[in-house]
Amino acid sequence: MPLRSGVGSPLTVLGFTAEQEDLYRVLLRNSGQRLPRLADLLGRPVDVLREEVTALVTSGLVDLRADTVVTSPPDQALGRLISDESRRLQSANDQLEALRSMLPSLSADHQSAHSPLGNPVTIEVVDGGDVVELIRSLTVTSSGDLMWLRPDQWRLGVSQEIDDWVIDMVRSGRRSRAIYPARVLEEAPNVVRSRAEAGEHVRILASVPSRVSIMGMSAALMSERWGESSERRLVIRQPPMIAALRLLFESLWDRAMSVPGLDGQLHSADRASDRRLLLDQLAGGAKDEQIARALGLSLRTVRRRVADILDELGVDSRFQAGVEAVRRGWI
Repeated sequence: MPLRSGVGSPLTVLGFTAEQEDLYRVLLRNSGQRLPRLADLLGRPVDVLREEVTALVTSGLVDLRADTVVTSPPDQALGRLISDESRRLQSANDQLEALRSMLPSLSADHQSAHSPLGNPVTIEVVDGGDVVELIRSLTVTSSGDLMWLRPDQWRLGVSQEIDDWVIDMVRSGRRSRAIYPARVLEEAPNVVRSRAEAGEHVRILASVPSRVSIMGMSAALMSERWGESSERRLVIRQPPMIAALRLLFESLWDRAMSVPGLDGQLHSADRASDRRLLLDQLAGGAKDEQIARALGLSLRTVRRRVADILDELGVDSRFQAGVEAVRRGWI
């Protein structure tokens, strides 16, 4: 019984030829027969048939016991091969998708070879060292406003030394502005008070994004990682980059508010700013006790100011106060 010769077979996806599929079908119909009987049936020498059957044995479709050929149930044997091939194809597809995701970066590498080369921007990286001395050297060699984003500096061991230096600079005539997060009024109110009393302009935001010190247009100092504490600091001296940091500071300064509770000691206390900070707290759903802690005020003062705002807006509830304050552009 000769086998047909063909090129198309579903089993080719598993690596079998059309001739092997024909042989497999014959073996399925004659499972349990001995090789000599099958060789006569197929019209070929036993040794040749044994070699052809061996490939099916290796794949697990057929079991050769001595000279007896026994086929495994196709749903089990082929099902296993199909599952294995599906996993292989999925893995190959995942690799192709990973390669596809690399195309933008590879294209960028290719384009960089054709882009005009410029001069690299040099940023000095300072690893550890005396940060107080670094700030002193940067300020004395610069002119113009000192600008500070101070999210957590009062927690640093050198905080007092830096504060003393800045206060000396302010008293010598240097203008300094600092933005703190609201929690400083609960954690370290004396830090804000001492610098404000010395003449520094201080404002408060709900949160401050990262540590940044700007010395006029000459230099800027910031953590190596934005928003994280790090002993590695970047000293930036390029004017365009400093200008960008100054714009960031000014945008935050416009949103920030003067420190409530220091009205009698600040040179330019701003009642509207105090009111706006209180309204921001109310809009966030803060209770009177939380507001008192956040703003460094007594509970009695907070309740009195809330009552004053309700009267000023002509409303009966805090919710109505929020709506009316937004309508008037207060927040």
